Amino acid sequence: MRAALKSLSRFNYAEVAHLKIEPEQEDFVDSLELVFSQLRNSPWPGLEHAFSIVASDEIVGFFVLREEAALPEWAPPNVMTLHSLCVDRAYQGIGYGRAAIKLAAQWVSTNRPCVSSLMLGVNVRNETARAVYLKSGFRDTGATHFGPSGTQNILEHKIGLGE
Repeated sequence: MRAALKSLSRFNYAEVAHLKIEPEQEDFVDSLELVFSQLRNSPWPGLEHAFSIVASDEIVGFFVLREEAALPEWAPPNVMTLHSLCVDRAYQGIGYGRAAIKLAAQWVSTNRPCVSSLMLGVNVRNETARAVYLKSGFRDTGATHFGPSGTQNILEHKIGLGE
């Protein structure tokens, strides 16, 4: 299984609009329509980076990386954060989520060599996503944040370790 990243602009919603997630995951992830609306209206367009996950010429997933002024309030300076990671339900469970995390970490390492960590918030009730993140090199920092759908654990993936 090979996957690659394709950089998207904040106007490329149509390229990922077909992605669907399992109904039980919808409580934890903003709709892609909302994510692209937020990207289009962002005060920091150069600090939010949208990507599709491509496998065999098919777009199988999506995520956003944020940096600097676009970081959420729980993130320390000099990190990047991962948001809205979704893999289409037809492609879940076969490694594309883990591949996306590895590719995101490689992108950060290559394009932002001064950034040493990739961080994210995962809802405490989203056990599936949490398990994927922990298997993909993230560790629980012990910090929590109250997000839009409840308490989130803050996870960190050190960049440059085991990429």
